[in-house]
Amino acid sequence: MIPHLVETDFEIVAYDKLPERLQLAKDAGAKVAGSVAEAATGADVVIQLTMSDDIPDVLIGEQGALAVVKPGAIVVVTSTTTPQMLNRVIEAAPAGVEVVDAPIVGGVRYAREKSVTFLLGGSEQVASKLDPVLSVMGIIRYVGKSGNGVAYKLITNVAIMAAEAGLREALDLADELDMDYELSLDLMSVGPMAAVVSRALDTSNPRPLRRSAEDDDTLLSAVSDPERVLPISVAGRGRLWEAVHAKEGFDPDFVDLTRKTTARNN
Repeated sequence: MIPHLVETDFEIVAYDKLPERLQLAKDAGAKVAGSVAEAATGADVVIQLTMSDDIPDVLIGEQGALAVVKPGAIVVVTSTTTPQMLNRVIEAAPAGVEVVDAPIVGGVRYAREKSVTFLLGGSEQVASKLDPVLSVMGIIRYVGKSGNGVAYKLITNVAIMAAEAGLREALDLADELDMDYELSLDLMSVGPMAAVVSRALDTSNPRPLRRSAEDDDTLLSAVSDPERVLPISVAGRGRLWEAVHAKEGFDPDFVDLTRKTTARNN
C-alpha cells in the first residue's frame, strides 16, 4: 500500500517491528521510524495495519500512537477486530482525535492492485476527509456510523471462515474415501465454491494460515456465547487450528488448505 501513497505524493512515515518489512517500506519511498510513537508524531492520518491482538500496544499503550497523536488527527483502525476492542481505542483517544474503523477486505494481491475494500464506519464528514487517502489504496465502502465497519467485517468473516474450513473438510473426506485432491478441487470449482477454491489456490495472494485461525479467534471473542450464536464458526476455528499444526515444524500458508500438508494423516 505504501507505494501507492508515495506515488500520490503523500509524506509517509512507517514503522514495523520486523526489520525486513521496515526495509521494504523504506525501499518504497517511505521515511522509517524507530517506534510507533515516532511514526505517529505529527501525522494528520494514522493508519494501523496489524492483527487485532496488537492493537493495545500499537494504539493504546504508553508508547502507542494515541499517546502522541496531535489534535485534529484521524486514526484509522483497519484490523479485523471486535466492537469491544474498537471501543477501547475510542475511549483512549485524546480530545480532538477522531477514531475511524475501516477493516480491510482483500489480501496482498489486492493491496498491490489497489483493489482492497475498506469497510468504513464513522461520520460522513470524517469519511470525506479520508477519501483522498484511502481511495489511493482501494475501494471505500461507507457502511454508516462508528463501529459498523468492524461489525460488518465480522459478519462477512462468518461466511468466509465457514467456507475455508469447509474446503479443508471436503478434502478430509477425499482422504477418507481415497480420492484425488486435484479432481476434487476441480469439481468444487464448478459450483458456488468456485471463488473459495480460486482464492485458496492463488499463490499470488499469500497469507499464513494461522492468520485466518487468529481471525476466527477474534470473531468468536466478539460474542458472549459463541457455542450458541456461532456453532459453525466454533467448529471451523477448531479445524483451521488443527490444519495449522498438522505438520510438525511447518507453518502452512493459506494455499496449504488444498494440500496434504494440512491433512490429518501427517
